[in-house]
Amino acid sequence: MLAITTPANDVQKLFNILEIQRPSGSQTEEDWVTNNLLSLEGARMDAYGNVFVEVSMDKSTTMFSCHTDTVHPKPHADYKNKLVIDPMTNHLFTDHKSQLGADDGTGIWFMLAMIEAKVPGLYAFHRDEEVGGLGSSASAKDNYEYLMALGLQRCVAFDRHYYEDVITHQGTRCASDEFAQALSNELNITPGFKFKPCDTGVFTDSANYTHMIPECTNLSVGYWSQHTIKETQDVGFAEKLLARLLQIDWEALPTSRDVTDNDYSFDDYNYYDRGAYDMLDLCEEHPVEVAEILEDYGVTVQELREQIDQKLDLITTPMANDHPVDHFRWYMPPWTTYK
Repeated sequence: MLAITTPANDVQKLFNILEIQRPSGSQTEEDWVTNNLLSLEGARMDAYGNVFVEVSMDKSTTMFSCHTDTVHPKPHADYKNKLVIDPMTNHLFTDHKSQLGADDGTGIWFMLAMIEAKVPGLYAFHRDEEVGGLGSSASAKDNYEYLMALGLQRCVAFDRHYYEDVITHQGTRCASDEFAQALSNELNITPGFKFKPCDTGVFTDSANYTHMIPECTNLSVGYWSQHTIKETQDVGFAEKLLARLLQIDWEALPTSRDVTDNDYSFDDYNYYDRGAYDMLDLCEEHPVEVAEILEDYGVTVQELREQIDQKLDLITTPMANDHPVDHFRWYMPPWTTYK
């Protein structure tokens, strides 16, 4: 494993994005948005703080979506991740003291590159996805007339782990099988890609537009173990996926879903359908797994003890100077094994 030195220019942009911790509502996020998004030609910010960039909308009915906030509960003093790359797998990760933030830094990287390449579309950089999709929820309400006037037919989010998923359900149906299969076929033109429709999606910002836009999906972008200090991005996969995204004729994709199909808000859908099942039940039933998850998030026994003593309801601690995790015990299999 080697520290990053001089990667290719395009990939360096990804590394620059992932280096910065951008917790929701932080000054770091605000500064990053101001310096990197509002400087784009035609960029505008709505009342909530979401940033939109239109590229040749006279030729497009497609929205692309990502989010600018990261899950970091508290950033390091310098607000920067220490990045490391495994030259054998081309996997990028941190020094195991903080999350990588490929969720959704990789999505940001894709969209900035697509804007630079002048791929037609409406590019939505949402705020506060990690704390409940608040930015996209506000956008769907406040920007309703603007978005409806554009006649959008599809919203494609770049915020899914793994290598293969074109999401059709985020709790409820958000995209048709026909659309997801057609997009999979387009993506799979790249040798080795095995994208396919997937109905086990979880929430991302595109879910908040299902009552307005017929086809709302989320694509796997090659990260893994998101929200934990084990988070990893397969850089080689991301590079190949970006190259393909630049070539797709998005307007040729079919529109089959009716916006009234399962048209109720994600928040109203009991995704886990556990009835009276609560957090205490879950911890009592799976204590070992809960402990492992806390360790994955970088929570130490001392930090947990302190928070229990303070009777806090939610554990959101900074990453501790724990013993380093053995990266080779957990990293995701390289994308090349799927060829």
